[in-house]
Amino acid sequence: MITISHDVTSAFYRSPSGAVPTGTKIKFRVTLSEITVNVHAVRLFYMYGLASFSGSYVLMQPEEAGTGFGLTGGINLPPDASVYSADIRMSDEPGLFFYWFEIRLEDGCYRWGFPDESAEGLTAETLKFSPPFLSDGSERIPGFQVTVHTEDFHTPDWMKGAVCYQIFPDRFNRGSQFSEAKALDLMRYPERIWHHDWNEEVDFAGKDPEGYEACDFFGGTLGGVIEKLACLAEAGVTALYLNPVFKGRSNHRYDTGDYLSVDPLLGTNDDLTELFRKAGEVGIHVILDGVFSHTGADSLYFNRYDRYDSVGAWQEKRDDTPSRYTSWYRFYDDKRTPRSSAGEGGHAGETAPYECWWNFPSLPNVNEDELTYREFICGDGGVLAQWLKAGCSGFRLDVSDELPDAFLRLLRRRVKKENPEACVIGEIWEEPTAKISYGHHRDFLFGRTHDAVMGYAFRADVVDFLKGNMDAKRLRRCFDRLCAITPLESLYSQMNLLGSHDTARIITKLAGAPQPASRLEQSKLTLTESQREKGELLVLAGVLLQIGFPGMMAVYYGDERGMEGYDDPFNRRTYPRDEKESVFTARMLSLMRLRSSTPVLRTGGFRIIEADDNSIAICRFLLGDGSDVFGRRVDGPREAVIRVRRDGNGAEGEVAFDGSPVFSF
Repeated sequence: MITISHDVTSAFYRSPSGAVPTGTKIKFRVTLSEITVNVHAVRLFYMYGLASFSGSYVLMQPEEAGTGFGLTGGINLPPDASVYSADIRMSDEPGLFFYWFEIRLEDGCYRWGFPDESAEGLTAETLKFSPPFLSDGSERIPGFQVTVHTEDFHTPDWMKGAVCYQIFPDRFNRGSQFSEAKALDLMRYPERIWHHDWNEEVDFAGKDPEGYEACDFFGGTLGGVIEKLACLAEAGVTALYLNPVFKGRSNHRYDTGDYLSVDPLLGTNDDLTELFRKAGEVGIHVILDGVFSHTGADSLYFNRYDRYDSVGAWQEKRDDTPSRYTSWYRFYDDKRTPRSSAGEGGHAGETAPYECWWNFPSLPNVNEDELTYREFICGDGGVLAQWLKAGCSGFRLDVSDELPDAFLRLLRRRVKKENPEACVIGEIWEEPTAKISYGHHRDFLFGRTHDAVMGYAFRADVVDFLKGNMDAKRLRRCFDRLCAITPLESLYSQMNLLGSHDTARIITKLAGAPQPASRLEQSKLTLTESQREKGELLVLAGVLLQIGFPGMMAVYYGDERGMEGYDDPFNRRTYPRDEKESVFTARMLSLMRLRSSTPVLRTGGFRIIEADDNSIAICRFLLGDGSDVFGRRVDGPREAVIRVRRDGNGAEGEVAFDGSPVFSF
């Protein structure tokens, strides 16, 4: 009866395409073909907002044959196509604009054009019935998406196309000034385990009766990081992301004990300031991990174990001694939060009389709406201000989707006031622009909270392609969708990763056996020789996709060495300092240097020029006058083409600049 066509990636169907600033006027087009019944009316329906949504519709007007058709950009319209268009100016408030099409026919029937989920929502599917959905923003609205951001949204230029190296501080390098005697003195707490040998296996059992608590230590230091800065810079690293460095009970230090003090196992506050300074001297920006959703139970603020010289919230509840920190936490009246199992920092079978992060008693949640807590973190002399003044280049926010939007907006204002070129990066595992949590859409990439997020959505697509779970044609659609809904400033700043401290090592993920259920079994499994050969090729293919796609190229420490391991704690083994550089490592470092030294790979335009079942080709390019997508004139090659092809034995790939090959495997 009728076919409805619309493509969000085409400037013919939507101009301008992609995310837009507030107040932008957009031309929308829809084409109708295979019409067997006369069209009575074509309407574009829409919902817009964020915390709440408003909606209406616009009557679309038919276009004369040939009007504007020169803008089709290579689209072959059916000879019987009728084109309808409407201009709509976006709201002056940042948020989401969802739309779809309603076609009323002369016989009284209707057809609807909604996003085709099998095409990642990029093109229209013709439906006989409009799908039901709630319009209050509490659930996904199944329309085409326009992301509308603040007019002045800007992310730091150093983020765009950066090579970011992530370090888990306890496991990277002890450094020449390391003192085992000092480390042993800090092992006096009963839960702690010391590794004299840097190459020992990580602990995965803990001590009775609590079990595994992530409290074993190898003694990596900030001084050890400082000593490797020159090597990192030579490898092309331009940004350094450190897992938490502040005082904590565990080796991961997400159980913050004191936000204003570096953990003594790692060094001193002066060591951290020196790291900022010396990193800056070699062109590296340092990003700290900000953990503001919860603190440690063993902390200056809660002080459950009486290890701090402070009156914490626990002391007030236990001894009725007033504490300035008690209002930061939520205690229950004669109620307990059950622990489902022992785990990271918890005690087997323990219950807690306070709200915990994911029910871990070692991680009491804070109330981010509490004004004195907000002042402590975001105030003039608060935590953020202290470390930004000391030279840090920004923060990666742990579980930022669990932080209230108002707190995130306050945090961003403080960061940008201290340093407009400091960054705010969120840990969000899903696509962030239309993320729903706590019953409503979240304010993540609209210019008011984050600059960018960790690219877990990118990682999921790349892993699925390399493991054969999707073909390159679908990967193309996934990449095109990310480009269509992400603000340009964020797209080029996303922390696109293959591995992190929260995922299995990428070579194990791509080529290893499925992860066993028990940690004991996980500890025993290593890659066979053939698995490793295949895994190295697949990792290199993943890195080619990293340098081909806009955003930061993020490398988890040791992935360039092909470190193996399943989830925590095996993804946090020590850096293999004694190993010689392999061919694989040399190739990895070559690609890191290629990304950091080539402007077109950092901020050039992006398009996919080929995609079939097993191969994809990406083009990064400069505009006609030699400028990048931000309008800046840059040097170097004008075009880079990145090709990746997977097969049963692994993958192969190449990079060419202006038609000349510069890298292949």
